[in-house]
Amino acid sequence: MTHERVVHHRHGALVDVLEPGRHRFWTTGHTFTRVDTRVQVFEVRPQEIPTADGISVKVGASALVAVVDPVAHVEHAVDPHAVVYDAVKAWLRDTVRQHTLEQVLAGIVVEAVPPAVAAAATATGYAVTDFAVRDVIVPAEIRRAAEELVTARQQAQISLERARGEVAVTRALANGAKVLEDHPLLASIRLVETAASHGGTVVIERPADRPTS
Repeated sequence: MTHERVVHHRHGALVDVLEPGRHRFWTTGHTFTRVDTRVQVFEVRPQEIPTADGISVKVGASALVAVVDPVAHVEHAVDPHAVVYDAVKAWLRDTVRQHTLEQVLAGIVVEAVPPAVAAAATATGYAVTDFAVRDVIVPAEIRRAAEELVTARQQAQISLERARGEVAVTRALANGAKVLEDHPLLASIRLVETAASHGGTVVIERPADRPTS
């Protein structure tokens, strides 16, 4: 198979890595270990970890890996997958413990493969081409409390905007009243306009002429 490599030992000693094709050996004592070099998804199921503010959440991770060193993959660990798995779990624990619940929920962005994970992968013959934190699971009661907090914040913002609007209207009315008080003629004109717009009639009495002496 084109995606397979075969690690060749004879009498327990490494001989070479066989590429795809036909190979013949006439002597005895040979052992052959097949290694699949295709890219595969590496999943770490959610681990329960306390955040920096003491709230337990479950967080998992996933990666894309491929075997690039068949010899290391065969010789350096009985279970290469378990070695990388434990490295990812340790990194998750250390990372989540440094973040608050709000930061974890916002998403822990991993811009590069964590060095500890990369080192474990290299030691066991893997190359990690992609790595991401996945599946953040929050306890139901914490999730409800967070939703209630968001709702309360939204309602407070709405109330604040409503109060600001009412203050603006009150200020505008006060300013308008002051203008009308300082300009009686303008008040009369405004009264006429208002009455006319509603089909009413306004009678304005003129002050009596002062008697001449």
